[in-house]
Amino acid sequence: MHHALEIQEIFCNILFYCYQSYLTAQERKQALAVPTLAALARTCRTFKEPALDLLWRDLDDSSPLARCLPEASHRLSIGSVYSFNRPLTLIEWDIFRSYTHRIHAIRNFESGLDWGSVATFLDPPATEPLFPNLRKILGCACTKQTMALLHLPLPSLVFLGVVFESLHLLKSFPNFSPNITWLHIRVRELEDTFIEIEPSYIARWQNLRFLICRQLALDMDALMHLSRLPALIRLEFALNAPLPPSDTPLFFSRMHEMNLHSRFLEPILCWLSQSRLPAIVRFSASVDSCSSNQDLTSFLAGVPMCNASHTVETLTLRQSYYPPDGVHPPEGLRLCSNNLRPWMVFKNLRHIELDIDSNVDLTDTEMLTLASAWPQLTRLLINEAWGWKSHGGITPGALVRLLETCRSLEQIALAIDTRGYTQVPPGQTQGNLGLTLPPGCLINAVDSIIEVESVPAVVSFFSGLGACCEVDFCFQAWDGTWMTWSPRYEEQVSRWSNVERQIDDALGRRSEPGD
Repeated sequence: MHHALEIQEIFCNILFYCYQSYLTAQERKQALAVPTLAALARTCRTFKEPALDLLWRDLDDSSPLARCLPEASHRLSIGSVYSFNRPLTLIEWDIFRSYTHRIHAIRNFESGLDWGSVATFLDPPATEPLFPNLRKILGCACTKQTMALLHLPLPSLVFLGVVFESLHLLKSFPNFSPNITWLHIRVRELEDTFIEIEPSYIARWQNLRFLICRQLALDMDALMHLSRLPALIRLEFALNAPLPPSDTPLFFSRMHEMNLHSRFLEPILCWLSQSRLPAIVRFSASVDSCSSNQDLTSFLAGVPMCNASHTVETLTLRQSYYPPDGVHPPEGLRLCSNNLRPWMVFKNLRHIELDIDSNVDLTDTEMLTLASAWPQLTRLLINEAWGWKSHGGITPGALVRLLETCRSLEQIALAIDTRGYTQVPPGQTQGNLGLTLPPGCLINAVDSIIEVESVPAVVSFFSGLGACCEVDFCFQAWDGTWMTWSPRYEEQVSRWSNVERQIDDALGRRSEPGD
């Protein structure tokens, strides 16, 4: 053996290369990484321990814990689930522990073994923790049986993702592992609804850095507790009702990412007025419906009020596609430049996504004025799913100027106004564009009207743009929303599909040798 391999750091770097293959190429797991690490572990004593540590570091499920024991102790049951044939002997427990102490992460803690075998973990013959170094449970489906797994002593656990079968099980969630820093909670029976929880439920954790509980509605007491956590940088939760008035704003000093969910905008508006996010980078809100023009305007104006504006890179407002029964979108809701002007203070914006059931009223001049404040934009998505519900949009000429202003754009969703566009002006032809954009930039023509006489010019324009900058073009027809306001809906879908096919054909011909 080469002397270099006797140096632990060098050998660990070689092993980690195999481990990286396992992490970044799942399809190569059985073909390369696992057999390679297993072979290294069998090569010699020097290789054995570090190779086994990496081999057992991350598990997809608990089935390897059966396969590490003698074949007489277990069997493969129906559904590729393992089970123990008999109680484990002390020697088998020692073998078991020699592997469990190496495990740092399990993706599906309750899977891979039948419940009778999993229950073996709950009563080991020794008092020390069975999984002393388990740091991550990436997914655990909690039923009445598997809930017991979360009562195991897990002194190193800091990362927990758990899916509860029912709200009742959520309420009996054990008070354990105070060192958890990453917590993701979901309740399967709730799905698209929100439920309030007791403030003390959240207060049990003092070291959270990430809390994701999309279905759980937090009240003022719970939010006050979270605002006092110095390490909290990501928070996702629901709001059922406006927060009560408070003399002291909720101050999240290190919060980088905030995601809010509510049935209506009003609770989010109230939260914005009572919160300060000096370090926020990504802010997102989703609602079932927007209640009025006033609420929309107040929301767009309220976001800058809770931040110093220099840190924000991503702003998102989405409306869910399934509002509650009896709730209808307001008539005449409009998204216009006056709504969006408050966001021009965010000079470092890279991602804007607005997708609500509204009419969009933005002209060329207004779009270019807004874009001039965001030269670093990579994504500009306006009503990609809900549509603009208007005959306007950005003209091809203004689109070119937009691309010249924001040269990092990777994805665009805007309505394209092709009225009267029957000939490509000289400045918009392929040879005169002079644009440089990221390869694969995607332009989505949202909810756009196109007449027959405009088809050749539109095809020529986007074909030239695609050849110049490797831009991809598409339109997207969303059932129930995309242009259903138009009496010629099916005709427009067919026409845009034809445009897309012609653009693909034109770009394909240009890429052929000798063309």
